[in-house]
Amino acid sequence: MTHWIEYAESWNDLSILLRLILATLFGCFIGMERAAKRQIAGIKTFALVCLGAALATIVNIHLWDITGGAADAARIPSGVISGIGFLGVGTIIITHKNQVRGLTTAAGLWVAATLGIAVGSGMIVMSTIAFVLIIITIHFLPYLDNRQRESNRIIGLYLEVDSDTGSRPLFEYIRQAGYAVTSLEKQKLSKNSDLILLLEMDLGCRKKHQDVLTELSHVDGVSYLEET
Repeated sequence: MTHWIEYAESWNDLSILLRLILATLFGCFIGMERAAKRQIAGIKTFALVCLGAALATIVNIHLWDITGGAADAARIPSGVISGIGFLGVGTIIITHKNQVRGLTTAAGLWVAATLGIAVGSGMIVMSTIAFVLIIITIHFLPYLDNRQRESNRIIGLYLEVDSDTGSRPLFEYIRQAGYAVTSLEKQKLSKNSDLILLLEMDLGCRKKHQDVLTELSHVDGVSYLEET
């Protein structure tokens, strides 16, 4: 194993081929999680980003080598890191409910490019360690994140309130329950349509959000609600 790693970190045609293959595989595995969740960027995108970053780094090293160190050894990799931001922005969207989607995908593309640079530069061991940590992050940390969100003290809500009943019963219930509204945005699509409320509440203590949603769903006038 040690001999293989030393060979892969050397500079020859075969080791360069191994780096490109490794970067492609790393990108594929990272992209699988995003593809499973039907995100904009999937396996192909992540594989290409990681491969492209590795290739750009290899080219930069080659240019630095043939110019005897006259070329900037960090110019192309730094350009990759900056350029991947434009690709990442394209995956971030704001829904009609003012929810931000795509941040994890954008972050994944950025880290895939960084991983590709590490592989392309020949840091095989560190790249493998980083890859394992990335896989752990995208596959296992969401469970911890969801548990935290499910009982967080702060809750964000999207509600549709009947225009005839109005929002008074809702805010009266919130006051009686001891909750505090920390932010509120009201929208009305047309004259006779339901009132749309985007609000954030401080529950005062950690509480299961599903219980809060169940409580609010029984308030007069609330026709639809979901957590944001």
